[in-house]
Amino acid sequence: MNASKKSGKRRVASRVLLTILCILGAMGVVVGLGMWTSRYPDVINMGTACMGEMQHMDTMPQMSNMSTDCQGASGVAIPIASLHAPETAAHIAEFTLTAQYAHLPFFAKDQGDAWTFNGTSPGPTLRVRQGDLVVVHLRNRLSAGVTIHWHGVAVPNVADGVAGVTQDAVKPGETYTYRFVAKDAGTYWYHSHQESFEQTGHGLYGVLIVDPAKPSVHDDVDVPLALHTWNGTLAVNMTTGRQRIEAKPGQWVRLRLVETDNTPHLVTLAGVPFLVAALDGHDLHEPTPLTKVPLVVDGGQRYDLRFQVPQSGAAALYIASDENGPYQKTPAVVIGSEGAAVAPVPAVGPKEFDFTTYGQPKPDAITAKSHFDVTYTITLNYTFGFSNGRPGPVFTLDGQSFPNTPMLMVKEGQLVRLRFVNEGNAGIHPMHLHGHTFTVVTKNGRALSGSPVRLDTISLRPGESYDVAFYADNPGLWMIHCHNLYHANHGMDMMLAYPNISTPYNIGYASGNFPD
Repeated sequence: MNASKKSGKRRVASRVLLTILCILGAMGVVVGLGMWTSRYPDVINMGTACMGEMQHMDTMPQMSNMSTDCQGASGVAIPIASLHAPETAAHIAEFTLTAQYAHLPFFAKDQGDAWTFNGTSPGPTLRVRQGDLVVVHLRNRLSAGVTIHWHGVAVPNVADGVAGVTQDAVKPGETYTYRFVAKDAGTYWYHSHQESFEQTGHGLYGVLIVDPAKPSVHDDVDVPLALHTWNGTLAVNMTTGRQRIEAKPGQWVRLRLVETDNTPHLVTLAGVPFLVAALDGHDLHEPTPLTKVPLVVDGGQRYDLRFQVPQSGAAALYIASDENGPYQKTPAVVIGSEGAAVAPVPAVGPKEFDFTTYGQPKPDAITAKSHFDVTYTITLNYTFGFSNGRPGPVFTLDGQSFPNTPMLMVKEGQLVRLRFVNEGNAGIHPMHLHGHTFTVVTKNGRALSGSPVRLDTISLRPGESYDVAFYADNPGLWMIHCHNLYHANHGMDMMLAYPNISTPYNIGYASGNFPD
């Protein structure tokens, strides 16, 4: 009897073990299948010419509806190489940027090198004049392929620097030249768009300033300030402590804030009233003075602040490590005369800056009452699953992650409206459009009541929606993606494309081009 009971227990234990093994096996199959099916194809071509480049359409279900749109009136393919700037101009601003490893001064001795342009991060500030032909030679001395994307600049498509779309990543030891005309004055920046989450995070970025051909205001002191987090430590330019900008009482100062991180920072200026003079490089109309008002600056965005140095004391720019505060003592930027008393760290004010009501209205070519030729609604969300073979969070546009996100087709001359809707609760999404500047039309369905606002990166909190619009005036293949580059790296990318464009470049494992 005892032997029978023992035999029965062994059979039950065997069945339980077998069941567990079957469940684990099934889970392994599901996980393995999810990892494999989410992996990028070896070759993805983003061309819209319906020619040989479209042979991989079966890997991209969102492109199957192109047959009616991709053959325009002429039906002739437009090579992306033909969408370029002139070779010469009356004035040429020429630079060389070398991607190389360097040990930054605030790094610990045992900390690895940064990825830099010309040995610094941010790289050299490139300062040009509106109308210049900008020529930049990229030399790669890193062990990985790189590119340069000119964030916010309406470059011709071939100069956009997107690996696998407008060029191949520049391999170690190789060089590449970018050419574009600096049409719009303002504050812009540049960064790698090959594996951009990793490479920008490791230091491959810098600031581009386009001075206006006919300035409307005069600034005695003009300083770019790039915000970047290194291993949990926030830095402004290459300083983690307090830095001073020498300025005399009464002088006008412009601080150009550039957010290169993936998540927003809260900033304010203490000790003096200030103006938000420009957003994403574009001037605001009749800005009004603010006092200690918190500004939320999100990934990819730029804020130009202008103020007069006080007659006594020094102003100070204070920053919080996230959008909630409090402000930190360091890093900080002090502006004033040597020895002047520095404005103390303020408490975070209850009301943050709202660009939808700031400044004064003026007539604008695009308003909420404009006739839009085409409207696309883009829903932002997230789920858990697999992205390019990796388990974890997946960030989606219209319910899909790249490369299966819809391709938005536009035609030259159209007035295009994009309606961004953040349906998820997985944080903030700064959505960036390449190649164009858009006008913000509405927030949560309400038209702006202040200055017209032109941006290239719009930040959406959970539950928010924005309508933005632009004229389709720059033919090519252009990315739209979240500039929290972790989100982009995990699926939050899509393409906005004109018809008939062909590109010889491919995204995927065969080429090694990964723009996100």
